[in-house]
This record gives sequence, structure tokens and C-alpha cells, in this order.
Amino acid sequence: MTTQTPLVSGLGGAIGSSFRSAQNQLVFVEFAGKLSRLNLLPSATIVSSGTTILKGTFTFDLDTGVQGGTGAGYDIWWEQMTATARQMAVRNTARIVNLGVVSFTTLGASNLQTLIYGTAPIPGNNDASNKLVNGDVFAVRTSQGNYAKVKVVTYGYDMKIQWVTYKPTPAYAVIGTGYTQPEDVKVGIDNLHAYVTERTGTLVRVALASANRSAATVITTGMNAPHQIFLDEAHNAAYVVEFASPGRLWRVDLTSGAKTAVVSNLQNAVGLVLSSDLQFAYVSEQTTGPDAGRVSRIQISNGATTKLATGLVAPFYLTWSDASQNTLLVAERDPANRITSIALGGGTALVVGGVPARPSSVAMIGTGQMLVCSDQVVEKVEFTPFVATGPLLMGIGFIPFDKVQASGLATTDPGYFFPVTNVPFGGTLPLMINFQRAANNGAKYYRVKIDGVLRNDAWTDYKWNGTTYVLQTIGPVNVGSNPNFYPVHPIAELFLWMNPSLGMLTNSTNLSNGLHTITVEFTTSTGAVIESSTPLTIMVNNQSCSAALAAPTISGVGADTVCGLLHYGVKTNPNPVTMALTATHPANYATWSFSLIKGVNQLLAVGGPVPAPAAPVTITVAAALGTCDVAGFAEYLYVATTINNGWGRQSQYDASAAFAFVLAA
Repeated sequence: MTTQTPLVSGLGGAIGSSFRSAQNQLVFVEFAGKLSRLNLLPSATIVSSGTTILKGTFTFDLDTGVQGGTGAGYDIWWEQMTATARQMAVRNTARIVNLGVVSFTTLGASNLQTLIYGTAPIPGNNDASNKLVNGDVFAVRTSQGNYAKVKVVTYGYDMKIQWVTYKPTPAYAVIGTGYTQPEDVKVGIDNLHAYVTERTGTLVRVALASANRSAATVITTGMNAPHQIFLDEAHNAAYVVEFASPGRLWRVDLTSGAKTAVVSNLQNAVGLVLSSDLQFAYVSEQTTGPDAGRVSRIQISNGATTKLATGLVAPFYLTWSDASQNTLLVAERDPANRITSIALGGGTALVVGGVPARPSSVAMIGTGQMLVCSDQVVEKVEFTPFVATGPLLMGIGFIPFDKVQASGLATTDPGYFFPVTNVPFGGTLPLMINFQRAANNGAKYYRVKIDGVLRNDAWTDYKWNGTTYVLQTIGPVNVGSNPNFYPVHPIAELFLWMNPSLGMLTNSTNLSNGLHTITVEFTTSTGAVIESSTPLTIMVNNQSCSAALAAPTISGVGADTVCGLLHYGVKTNPNPVTMALTATHPANYATWSFSLIKGVNQLLAVGGPVPAPAAPVTITVAAALGTCDVAGFAEYLYVATTINNGWGRQSQYDASAAFAFVLAA
């Protein structure tokens, strides 16, 4: 399930983007010649505040402080249905959410902008069900689009309230002009400068504080329609692809501007990212024919190319879905107008459809949240909306609790952006908790039990302090004399956390391999249990794979011990080259793949679930040599575990083996 919210519209061809997490700001280019920014938590000014007696049956305009009217600007209505039944309802286009008894003073404009508002009235009955008790705070998005916090000072038919209403500054602004058909932007590691490609063939560097094209420094020119940028400032380099056929993947020295063609045979390349080890480039190409709409992996050292996906509709820029780099996200343009995921292990899946026309780039801004830059619109997409109902233990990472089968293995539905099938859990597990429901139900603390034993893990997460994200350590605390409690995030602070639903990062490597049951208890401020989550039983496995290759043979004879040559005699030798391999996992939670390469060309590739068959891989001498009389070969075996922590496959448990040999007469 996704929620799509347009944040700004009427743009002049929004294309490439770069997210500044410290500023909670998206920087993007508009093809019309602009460098722009969009603040997700814009600053605000106070437009109305005070204390008043809100009379029973009266309305109130939080933007002006006027009560008793019926016009389009009124926001709340202190409705009296009977002598006992009362509620705080919204009027016109205003929306409301109750926060409970929280700090009114520390609740700022940035907090208010992150809340989820609705139309459901707040119960204010003159009985024990009343939520509008003295000290209760509720928030309102007003009919004028402003944000208000309201405190119940004294409850009654005539209610004394205190309010402050904030008007956000415009979230969108143009910070630089004068660019010639800009295609992409990437913010530098110093967070003060950005690099921009122009379709005319130029890469420039500009200070974000003075971002007009006239103030930019030209790094290099002479490229053919350069598009997406990948920055490697640690090595003083940028990588850029050209929308041309043939087009090139350039490596650009950021000091001298010297260009080196890494690959020279691309076909209308648009998108580009590199792996964290800089060994592979991933490129989207708007090709035609059988490979129409292609995304490929290219080995930087030798240009060897592997197709990951074809049949995409005008694929545009690429983004890693998370730090594990197991899945790519690609924007597909009209008529598809969607965001698609590409698993590096194979397969594509729809992430979100129906985005505004001509999407170009995606920026991940947090767990389950992304920004999509389309031609005229920047849209926010949320995958895990927070509601006051729903399970208390939502799941593990991106895997919902109800997608874990009775076997303890997880399988998500077709089309989900994080596809897994029959995977066990391992590594560090992110437990996702419904803090909004817990807080609404009065919980102040929670405890995590695995097989009835309390956990005491500690972890870190970023929290917004109004100016920047500050790394916070979350660890167990004592409640009274009892240990291993964790504070429930108050609703007013929930979306200040970078990962709002993260309730624990628990280390599963200190658990035995097998089934384990997780339960979360929610308590009062004194440690009394209010409610517990539905127990979740998962299969835990932290075992490593094994991979081994035996020396190849012909008729049982291996390479000679003097020169290391594997002699075939004559090409018509009917006895094949035999390559024995072993690929296993103690619990069979893995797949294997084997490839034979001659020079830089792949001759064969086989694979499947472990264990690999006992029969060796074979190839005839004639097929191996082709037109050669002497040839060098490389065998490569990779065993990839299916163990997952909910955020990514646990590749630390993989294994590989390689072997090289030469065929000679």
C-alpha cells in the first residue's frame, strides 16, 4: 500500500535530483534552466496565537483567532450533541489529530508538518471517555494550509484553550538560473556544492549558496548529451553517461576536467549508479529492438556487460533502494509512468504506479519513503503509512509480520517493492513497531522478548533537532528496579526520527539456528503491561555457504605440472573438459551460479538451488576452443545465501571460488 502526495507542481521539467538529508531538502534541476530546492520541513512564522474561552457550540478560526463564524476559513467546532456527548470536529478543509498530554512548548512547526491529519473528531464527552482533558494537545492543519497546536487549559462546556498557528515559508524555491538544458545534479560531499550536467555537453560545479550558472565553474565540456552523474569525490572523479548511440560512460577528473572513456558502445544511456566498491557500473539505456528498455551491469575493469532487465518503458535515472545495494529503482516514463525495482539477483517488480507524467529520478528519504521528480511535479511516496490501528509488531524491516509463514520463512506478494520468497532471517534484525497505536493506547515503554528472554540490544538512529539530524543511541533503561525497557516514541516526536517505526536492531547471531518467537510488551510509566504484540515466529539462520572448484580434467587427466597446460590432443577429442564443483549451505538456504569465461567472453552459465548436482559441468573441447588452438579460461563459482534481515540479503554468508586454466594441444 502506498500514499502519494504531490509536494510542488507547475515545474519546468524536473529531472535529476539529489537529497540533502542534513537539511531535509531535495535539490533538483529543471530542464527550463533552473536549479531548485524543496524543503520537506520548511521554516515557519507565527500568524496567530493566544488564549481564549472557546464557547460550547462555537467554531474557531485558528488563522485569525476569531470564533463563532460560519465562513470558509473556520477550522474547528466545539460541538455539543447532548448534555454529555461532545466532540472537537473540523470544518471546511481543516484536518485534525490528537496528540494527548504532551509538551505544548516544545512542539514546533517542524513537528506539526510531519503529523498525519484526518477528519475524525476528537471525543470530548463529559464522562470517562473524554480525550480533551486538561493538558491535552491536538494539532490542526487549517483551512488556509497553516499548522496549529492547541492545548486544553481547562475542560468544560466553555473550554479554555491556548493556541499557536504557524505559516510555513514556501517549501519550493529556485536557487539558480541560467543553465542550458540541465539534466542532473549531485550534491558534493561537503554538502555546500553541487555538480550539474547540461545537455549541451558540460559538467559544472556550483556553490549552493550562489547557484546561478554565471557563478559556476566548468569542469569539462565536449560530452554528447550527458545525463546522470555518479560522484566519487574520494577519488576526485565523476562518472557520466551520454544519451547518444553510440554513447560513452565517462570518468571525469574533477580537478583537471580530463575525460576517460570507460565504455564506448552504449545506446542512448540515461541512468547511472556505481557499486560501493566502484567495481561495477549500472546503466539504463533507452534501446530499441529485442533489448528495448535495458538496464545492465558493466564491469569497470574490462567492460564486461550483464543484462539485468529488458522491456522497460523509456527507463530513466537509477537509484539504490538502500545501503545493501541489492536492488535498483528505475523511473519508467510515459506511458508507463511508474517506479520499478530491479533485483540484482534477477527479476523486476512494480514499486508504485500512476506517478505524475514523465518521472525522471527517485530520492530515498527514509525507510519506506521516497521522492519522485516528474516533469511538472515532485511527489512524496510512502509505503508504510502509520495508523492508530494495525499490528503492534508490524514486521521485520520491509517484511510485514503476516508475510512470515508458519515455517518461519518469509514470502512477500508479487509486485511488492521488496520481493523475497521463502527466506530465513539472519544478521541484525530491524523490528518495526507501531508507535502511534502504542502511544494512543497509553504505552510509555516497551520490552522485547525472544523465546521469553528479554533483549537488551542498543542501536543508533538520527533524530531531527530543528536544525540538523543528530545521531542518537537508543539503549535499555530501568523502570523502577526492572531492566530492559525502551521508551515509546511520543506521537509529537515520531516523525522527527529518520526511521519512525524502528523499535530495535537486534543481533540474531547470538541465537541458535532454528525457530524463535518474538513478542513485544507495552507498559505504563511504572512498567505495568498494557498489551502485547501477536507473537511472531521466525526461522533464524546465520550459517555460511561453501564453494569449491576442483582442477578441470580431460579423460581424468589434469593440467601438466610443468607448464600448467591442460592438453586436449586434437579438437575432435570426444572427451569433454570436466569441471567439478561443490556448492552447499548447511540448511540449503542458498543458490549457486557457475560461469566459464574464455578471454572476456562468457561461454556458459549454469546454476540453481543448493546443493549443486554431483555431476560436474562439462563442455566439449571443440565448443570451448571455437576458432582458437590455444585459449585461456576462467571458472567462477558463486554461492549466494537467501538469508535476509528484512532490509537486505545477508551477503556476508556468501562464498565463491575461482579457477583458471589453459587449453593447449
